[in-house]
Amino acid sequence: MEKRFILPALASIILTIVAIILSIIPLFYGLEGDIVPIIPGGALSDSMMSIIIPFIFMILMLFVGPIIALFFFKLHELMKLKKYDYFFINIDKKLSGKRILLRSVFPGLLAINIGLYISLSSNFSSLFFIAPQESATVIEYASVILGIPISSMIILPLWILGSSGLMCSKRIESYNRPVSPDIESVGQFFTKMIKGYLGVSTVISYILVLYQLLLSGISANTILLVFIDPIVIIFLFTLISLLIEVMSESLNARFGKYLEKQKVDITPKSIKIE
Repeated sequence: MEKRFILPALASIILTIVAIILSIIPLFYGLEGDIVPIIPGGALSDSMMSIIIPFIFMILMLFVGPIIALFFFKLHELMKLKKYDYFFINIDKKLSGKRILLRSVFPGLLAINIGLYISLSSNFSSLFFIAPQESATVIEYASVILGIPISSMIILPLWILGSSGLMCSKRIESYNRPVSPDIESVGQFFTKMIKGYLGVSTVISYILVLYQLLLSGISANTILLVFIDPIVIIFLFTLISLLIEVMSESLNARFGKYLEKQKVDITPKSIKIE
């Protein structure tokens, strides 16, 4: 094992154990029946599925991630009105162990953001916990059961897209006046867009949730829980972050084959501005 993988590997093991423990805690409180209405079955199956579902979707991205990355490529092509040429560059620098760990914050925040907005809706919050007024628990289950799968299908393919080195540049004939060359990373184009949304949306949703909790007279412990649980949920992405980095060469090769069929030259190029 490469030295840079040691930290995220240890973190993955510890956080997975913590997640499993947290998922079965309701059983020790004697909760019975249908704890999570959206999941069929009783308390035991609800607890098991709440930890299995997110990991299934994350691991699934190792197989379908390059295909979804291709979808983002086609979307980028459409958004740019097909005025750009696409090419690859070599990315020689590898992610450090710390960076593998910290990039989990991005998809984790998106998952939490989804859970926060669900907790604000009485129509949807009742699907994720038997007592929908307990916002902290609704946020936890909604983030894990729905937020992580959605975030996995959006952010993890973008990691593949970014590590592939896919770039684009506006065709010379598209310029009708003297301007600087327009060159960008396709992966970063979407990443910046989503980060911009998260930066504003997460703050707003947290303010709304805290306001709702204070109005309902919820205890300070519950408010604290709203901030602590998300930390565990965020770093559940550490394992898949590690696996995607370990398998980056094979994932990028598969993505390259899909782009070859789209008539994109996958031979690495050098960017030279004259």
